Amino acid sequence: MSGRGLDVVITSGAGTAPTELAVFDAALQQAGVAHFDLIRLSSLLPPGSRINVPQHWSALAGAWGDRLYAVDAEHRVSAPGERAWAGLGWVQNEETGAGLLVEHHDDESAVEVQLKATLDDSAARRPGRCSGSAWRIASAVCDIDLLAAVVVVAMRVEPW
Repeated sequence: MSGRGLDVVITSGAGTAPTELAVFDAALQQAGVAHFDLIRLSSLLPPGSRINVPQHWSALAGAWGDRLYAVDAEHRVSAPGERAWAGLGWVQNEETGAGLLVEHHDDESAVEVQLKATLDDSAARRPGRCSGSAWRIASAVCDIDLLAAVVVVAMRVEPW
């Protein structure tokens, strides 16, 4: 792989709360990134990037209010019994480590199908050989309060 790239961390969470904004914050809390100012990016990984999907997650290192450059998938639901599904998939070029990230939300079977179809189609239109498509899906069932599920690709943390 060429280039320095980024050490990318993929995390997820789900949370409940009484308002739309609070439920998103609750999900970010569980994902360990609520103490950052999120700067949303589109869906590209620079060459040489390395993806880490830890099994056990703790809050991402950084100070309160630092900038977190990230790609995220989010799904919010409000009716008891509804399930929120958010998924984020990725594929990388075998030679350069450059990659694509895609995000979808829907029901369980649709999220996985949409992620795979989008990754396959997007990778086919790019030069080089991409392989190793993978994804992470967050889900939870709505109880009484609103519910949100998120998957966050943490690309870089910077102080202001």
